[in-house]
Amino acid sequence: MNNEDLDDSDPQVNSSGRVEDSGSRVEPYESLASIYDHVMRHVDYGHWVRYIDNLLRDVCENPRQLIELACGTGNATFALADLAYDVRGYDGCEAMVRIADEKSRGDGRGVAFEVRDLRDLHDVAPAEAVLCLYDSMNYLLQPSDIDQALEQIHGVLIRGGTFIFDVCTEQNSLLHFDGVVDVEQGPGFRYTRRSDYHHGDGLQVNDFDIEFDDGRRHQETHVQHIYPIDVLRERIDASPLRLQSAFDGFSRRPGSERSDRVHFVLQRND
Repeated sequence: MNNEDLDDSDPQVNSSGRVEDSGSRVEPYESLASIYDHVMRHVDYGHWVRYIDNLLRDVCENPRQLIELACGTGNATFALADLAYDVRGYDGCEAMVRIADEKSRGDGRGVAFEVRDLRDLHDVAPAEAVLCLYDSMNYLLQPSDIDQALEQIHGVLIRGGTFIFDVCTEQNSLLHFDGVVDVEQGPGFRYTRRSDYHHGDGLQVNDFDIEFDDGRRHQETHVQHIYPIDVLRERIDASPLRLQSAFDGFSRRPGSERSDRVHFVLQRND
C-alpha cells in the first residue's frame, strides 16, 4: 500500500470515547478483507468448485495438485481441498492471505497460502492445474498484463496441465452493476458499494465505503477491465497455452457476449 494513497487526517474521539475516523483510502481488499466472507456469503462455493472439478476431469486424468490464484480468503480453496485436491492458494493482497491462513490453521486443514501477484510466479512449484476464479482476471487492466499472466501460468503448469479462469462480460456489468448502490451492515460494520460501468473504457468501477463500529472508516476503489470475449481469445492465441473451450456461466453451452460469465479452459501442450 502506497503512503500517497492514504488520507493523513487524524482520527477524533467522540464523547463516548469511540474513535471516529473521517476516512482513509486504502488499496483494494485491504479493508474489505475483514468483511469479505460476509459480503460474499451468497456465493455457493461448493457448487462452483464441483463445476470446476467436472471441467478438470474432462481434460486431465485424475488431477490432484492444484493452484488457486487470486484465492481471496480461501473459500474456494477449502472447497477444493474438501474434494481431496492437494491445493495451494496465492493472492496479491496480504490482508486476504492473512485471513485465509488463519482459517486454515484454525480448522487444521493445513492448506498453504502465500502472497503472490499472478503475473509473477517465477519460483512457484509446478502443478497439474491452475485456477483463477470469480472474475479475478478482470483485475488485469491491460492486455499486456493478460499476456504476462498467461506466460507465467504456462511456466507453472506441467506438460498437459490445465488452466481454468472466468471473466465477467459487458452484459453482466450493464444488467447488474451500472448505477447500482448497495447498502448493508454486518456484525461490527456497515458498508456502501457504488457500482458504475464506464462503457467507453470498458471499465467496471466499484467504490466501497466501509465503516466499523470502532469509528474506523475506509474507502476502496476496485477497477476491472471488462474485456470483449474476442480480445481474450486473441490474447490466448498469442500465448503459449491453447484454448480448449469457453463455456457460458456454469453450463457446457458456448460462452459469448450474451453470457454474464464465461469460463475458459486452457491447456499446456508443449
